[in-house]
Amino acid sequence: MRYLALLALFAIPGSALAACNARPVAELPLAEYRGKLFMPVSIQGSPQQLALDTGAAVTVISTQTANDLEILHDFDRHMDVGGVGGADSILYIGKVDHFDLGPLHFTHQNFPIVDLPLRTSSGAPVAGFLGADILHNFDVEIDIAAGRLVLWPAACGGVAPSWADGTTRMDVSLDGGYHVLVPMRIHGVNLTALLDTGAGGLALTTRAALRAGISDDSLADDPDLQGTGVNNRGWHGHFHRFDRVTIADVSFTDVPAGIVPSGSLAAYDGLGGADALLGEELLRHMRLLISYRSHTLFVQQLQQRAAD
Repeated sequence: MRYLALLALFAIPGSALAACNARPVAELPLAEYRGKLFMPVSIQGSPQQLALDTGAAVTVISTQTANDLEILHDFDRHMDVGGVGGADSILYIGKVDHFDLGPLHFTHQNFPIVDLPLRTSSGAPVAGFLGADILHNFDVEIDIAAGRLVLWPAACGGVAPSWADGTTRMDVSLDGGYHVLVPMRIHGVNLTALLDTGAGGLALTTRAALRAGISDDSLADDPDLQGTGVNNRGWHGHFHRFDRVTIADVSFTDVPAGIVPSGSLAAYDGLGGADALLGEELLRHMRLLISYRSHTLFVQQLQQRAAD
């Protein structure tokens, strides 16, 4: 298999580049392991690892971390969340007094508590994941190839980044949960993909696959696929390869994708408008800048990649 990435250039006037002399407010290393992106943080003064998850509306902490750090629980509140696998109800909210992202210090945060069995490459438990409730306050630069996450002040939203040469600029939509919804085409059919660093690869609903011309018989002949979603809830789907997937002006060929039941993907947590999740396997070939305030996405450095 080979991915072929085709990137159309977008001309950015020099005056726009000079319009905002912003400096990053935080820069953190990103480590990739098994389709997840991890970064160092501090919770209650304790060094921890969080997963970066642009597809999550809220930041959460794991049950183990909450117990280990003796984080106070608010037993009178709960939150309904969902994702691949359907909906679930989080019974408790953790009251976190101190939460640090590099030099950024957050106090008195209320984070839902979930069972989260993720581990880093060293085998250390992952303390939770960083969601859009915090990310949307910044312009977010994600460079998986270079292993870094950079947070920029949102006041410069929509201004091209300093590395703008050779970028594509595209308009994106945001839903009520600050999920970034990106236009995507498969077999000439327009679909909407949710930019999700918490997803391992590309996943489509069965409904979207049928709209793109994949027949029921073809899906039946595809290999079975099993997975787990929110709070380890299992789901069953199929594994399919698409000849070409285009995201704005960026095209990938021979793309593997999970086809999951339409009721299991993006059905809750404000994700009802998404046809697909655009995950790490494709995002790793892009350098991204998400401007939540201006509903703009900048993309650079797509590369050709040989299959494993």
